[in-house]
Amino acid sequence: MSIKPLKVSELKRNQEKINTKMQKKKKELLDDLPPYTFIISEGTKTEPNYISGLTDVINQKFSEFTSGPRILVKGTGRNTKGLLSYARKQVEKEFPQAEVVWLMYDKDDFPLDNFDNTQYSAEEKKDSRQYRVAWSNECIELWFVLHFQELTVNNGREHYQKILRKKFGYKKNLINLYELLQDKTEIAIERAKRQYEAYIDAPPSRRCPATRVYELVEELRKYI
Repeated sequence: MSIKPLKVSELKRNQEKINTKMQKKKKELLDDLPPYTFIISEGTKTEPNYISGLTDVINQKFSEFTSGPRILVKGTGRNTKGLLSYARKQVEKEFPQAEVVWLMYDKDDFPLDNFDNTQYSAEEKKDSRQYRVAWSNECIELWFVLHFQELTVNNGREHYQKILRKKFGYKKNLINLYELLQDKTEIAIERAKRQYEAYIDAPPSRRCPATRVYELVEELRKYI
């Protein structure tokens, strides 16, 4: 049985339907545009590599609506004490359109006051941008471990790295960290949130083990 070709009027209606769907999709994307965001990491490799696995997807998704990235990630190598002041200077030079600035850093061996005051100072900034923190106490590997298990005792970065090597062959500076962990992200967020909220009115330096990286990840996942 031969198939009759569509009439010109039918072809036109079909194309109009396609165009309508495309316009609707574009409108939805425009309505969901993420704010211009600058993520400044204390680390130069592991943290930027991990979070870029998320931001690259978002930037690609919204690329047709902006001339550059919506979200910029920068690793600095700066210590905790100077990270905020560095971020304030660099955002003006590199990404002045940024509406939100995230500071991503670890406790490591820095003095307690430095660690605490970085968060307090960021939260107190009153200018055109919002400053937020995504710290880990004591290290980013804590966040990675939470993808696989609960943690209530701080056993240190070496122990965390040992767990991660057994789970998926972890090593520092892996490029595809987010892709390796993404199917467990939801449970990691739940564990990290429960862990963080278990500390009542404690300063950041006393919340150990704990991490606020889940807040940054949770925010970014809204736009995927």
